[in-house]
Amino acid sequence: MLQRRFISSSGIKRLLHRESNKVMHTVFFKVRYYSTELIKKKHKEDIEDWVKAQLKDSSTISGVYESRNKLDWMDSITKSPSSLDILKNQYNIVKDKDFGILWKQKFESADPDILMTIISLSTNQKVLFSIQQLLILINSLHFLKRDYDIGQIYTTYEQFTPLLASHTDKGTYGQFIEIMLVVQHNLHHFDVCETLFAEYIKYCKVKPQMISLGLNSFIRSNNTQLAVEFYTQAITNPDTFPITEKQLFEFLRCMERYLDMSSMKHIFYLWLKVKCGDEQSSSTNLPSFKTLAIIHRMLLRFSNTDELNDFLTNPVVLSTGYTSSVQFELIEFCHSLYSIKGDRTKSIDDSILMERVDKFITRLNNNISTRKELYMSVVQAYVSTNNFENLKVILEKIQRDNDISIDGSFHLCISRYFVNTNQFEGLFKYYRSVVKTTDGKTRLRPAFIQQLWSCAVNVYPMLAKEITNDLLVTLKRSQYSKCLTWVYTFLQENAHIHTRKINGGEDSSLSGFNAVDFERFEEFKKKVSHNDVYGAELVISNSLKEGIAPQFSFLYSVLALCLRNSLTGLARVVDVILRTRFRYIPLKVDILWLKWEIISNYRSFEKLSAEHLKELEFKLKEFERVHQKELSVQNYLQLTQICFHTRDFKYACYLISQARKNLDTSNNKQWMMYYMTSLKLASRMHESERFSRILKDWNCNHRASLITPGCIRQIKGFMKYFEKRPAYISTAASIDNKEIKDRIDELVLRYVDYKYQGLENMRKLTLFLKEWFDEEISLLKLEQNERKRKLFEENKKEEEE
Repeated sequence: MLQRRFISSSGIKRLLHRESNKVMHTVFFKVRYYSTELIKKKHKEDIEDWVKAQLKDSSTISGVYESRNKLDWMDSITKSPSSLDILKNQYNIVKDKDFGILWKQKFESADPDILMTIISLSTNQKVLFSIQQLLILINSLHFLKRDYDIGQIYTTYEQFTPLLASHTDKGTYGQFIEIMLVVQHNLHHFDVCETLFAEYIKYCKVKPQMISLGLNSFIRSNNTQLAVEFYTQAITNPDTFPITEKQLFEFLRCMERYLDMSSMKHIFYLWLKVKCGDEQSSSTNLPSFKTLAIIHRMLLRFSNTDELNDFLTNPVVLSTGYTSSVQFELIEFCHSLYSIKGDRTKSIDDSILMERVDKFITRLNNNISTRKELYMSVVQAYVSTNNFENLKVILEKIQRDNDISIDGSFHLCISRYFVNTNQFEGLFKYYRSVVKTTDGKTRLRPAFIQQLWSCAVNVYPMLAKEITNDLLVTLKRSQYSKCLTWVYTFLQENAHIHTRKINGGEDSSLSGFNAVDFERFEEFKKKVSHNDVYGAELVISNSLKEGIAPQFSFLYSVLALCLRNSLTGLARVVDVILRTRFRYIPLKVDILWLKWEIISNYRSFEKLSAEHLKELEFKLKEFERVHQKELSVQNYLQLTQICFHTRDFKYACYLISQARKNLDTSNNKQWMMYYMTSLKLASRMHESERFSRILKDWNCNHRASLITPGCIRQIKGFMKYFEKRPAYISTAASIDNKEIKDRIDELVLRYVDYKYQGLENMRKLTLFLKEWFDEEISLLKLEQNERKRKLFEENKKEEEE
């Protein structure tokens, strides 16, 4: 792995203001060339004889070569000229004459065995090809889309690049760096891209599309600040960095996924100031409707009226005509969908919604891409509220539109319904019977795997580690990682299991964090566990200063951990960050604070006065009254848990009845949480008959099939309330403990059956994905064979000329 190279602000300026006629510094040295003898018939024998001819100076070539860390090796080469001398005395460079005889044809045709030959020669025989020679092979491989193989060449030759560059002209070296930068970006090796991009802007005439590639690499390698800094410096140097409006759009779209509104505003308004700030500005620099839609959408999401008004009344924005366009109306309409659907106090007439959709379709008759955005927004709105009936209505409308096909992006959105409702079998059936049976039109993509994976883990949490390990074994197969270059990064970003204590045991799921936040949270937990408050504060501070802005899930988890560990001061800081960064704060954040306040007050006194206890009870009841129309099933169950601390069991019964009214009967997880909280309440009230009745109801409810080992452990723990405190249980209300134990045993049997079902579905999922991967590889090979044919024709044409 290359050493991370952070370009400072001054470093950027030096690169920006480089002399236009700067030439590459060349180190001249004597390269020990060789001559070939009579060419043998077999190519392999030719190479063997040629290598033997190079072993004349055994003291040099066969000398002990100490393997060194690549990071140190690269640094030492660039810092000390003597390092070049070390390399030039140990390695031979293939002469062009011999290259033409022995290798050129194989390089041009991208012979399947040539890659291993290159690696073997450099490793075992200390023989290197020049950059110009390598480019012949690299260009052929790139044409064939064999980026993995090009990546192997880069890894092999990484430490020799300064040596080879010193014997290469600037233009050739620039071509090499450019294609390597593109390939490493395709391979998602974004840290490597940072280093290559620094070389690229030094030695190449910068292309607009490469600027987008560099900016994206900075962001994806958690170097957002560098991306913004580079953009800020480069936009004022158009002669060196020809940034177009397309680069602005792509940069903002990349930033949008991280909800970094502050950086996005800086990027956008700097563009308006520099590129659109005077009358001589080119109209091609005006932000497009697509670009304006990104900013418009984000400002609506963050609900800042003043900033939204400033944006819509900005002279440059007004001059584009965006505010009177159908695209503007569409963004407003789509935002209203989420606003209304997300608020249970409001309702929307679906017939009116469809009527408005039809009007938009008519107005967008000639704008297929925007019409597709409209459909997608309505589909997402219905999926977000699990409204399957209306989802089918809009899908029928899409199917009647001859210009729009239900492609992979639609499938991802539709299948989200099954993920949201924890219906793994429904999701699996949808993928198997709908998505995959489209005759290759819907190609395998990482998001499909992520959905199937996360849904399986959510539905069978007791098998989270087994499911994950099984999938990892499949995904890590070399034949997949070589052809599907996204597999490595996909695993890096998604293969994180998050385990939390719940229901007396552990609940495992795929982490909801991105890769950066996952590392941050692990570091934060480590600091807290070691009582390193300063270190924990530093993790939060650095997350705001460096890299990708922290997401809501990370900050919420940090807040919960702070309150559990009585880090109240830090918790308040995190709370301020949450409420500043995000417009919509779910009630679970306020419930966290309510729980902390009640429990901390309860613990502050050995015995609470009746007056103080009533005050705490009032706070809880007032919270429920104020937020009654917004509370979800989970919120009601959270409030019920708080009642256990105030011992207001009567009010707890009311809360749990409200949870039951709002419960989604198709949601396995909601049923499990409801029954577990109900059993806990019955045990705290010492009502064994109630306890037994709840167990019976659970066993009879086939829609509530999710049972975990943690559930069983905690239920057995509840039994201690009846065994240790018989005095609290009235004779009239008590029942035989054997009856309860029998019902627990029945629940255990249901758990075993459910786990077996999970194992069977895990097996089906693994086979399904393997089959899909194999089909994708076959399609890629067919495409590659077609490209090979074209490459052969091109090479033949050049030979004839």
